[in-house]
Amino acid sequence: MADNIQLVFSRPPEGLDPGEYDRWYEGHVGDILAVEGYEAVRRFALHAANGEAVPTMYSHLALYVIGGEPADTLARLQRAVRDGTVALPDWFDDVRFASFVGHGLEGPIDLESLDHTYVVFSTPPARIPHPDYFEWYATHMRENLTADGFEVAWRYRLEPEAVDPLAPSDAIHAALYQVHGELPQLRAALKEAADAGRVGFPDWFWEITFGSVDALACSPARTT
Repeated sequence: MADNIQLVFSRPPEGLDPGEYDRWYEGHVGDILAVEGYEAVRRFALHAANGEAVPTMYSHLALYVIGGEPADTLARLQRAVRDGTVALPDWFDDVRFASFVGHGLEGPIDLESLDHTYVVFSTPPARIPHPDYFEWYATHMRENLTADGFEVAWRYRLEPEAVDPLAPSDAIHAALYQVHGELPQLRAALKEAADAGRVGFPDWFWEITFGSVDALACSPARTT
């Protein structure tokens, strides 16, 4: 059964001690897990892998699993922020954020084992209907999983929740691959799979906008 997630990308303010940001965020995700509807979370440190689109400009990812209707959970979170249940530091407004709800197309995701993930956001060409793109990507994902180091994957239909004004995004699809190995090895394995004909490309593939990041877990998975 597929599940829904929230992907919260961030970059701390310039000059803020990285350790302070990390300590605050670890407490912050605990506050969010206390909000009804949030079931699990894991945090990741990000490194740009490919492209210049979202999410390549961020350094952190908090990946939440949401039970039930995401809109209801997000509304409860907003109320918790307003009433102070989820407290925010005075430098919070200087953090760059981009948040997306991911509606599960494959799943459920296993945060416990997701120590290393390759995250791919994409926007299809305007001439390709979204359902056709999702159907194609289901096949594309299975083909990518033939590459050495790619173990399992999950796909999500994306909806923006909080838009970064410095990096607005029109991505509609996210694929999260559980991987092992260093990024150069993973990229080489994908190329080898393509060169061997195990990964096919439609004529409109090169019109897709991609943004991908290599994400390493920086905290254990936490559940409610």
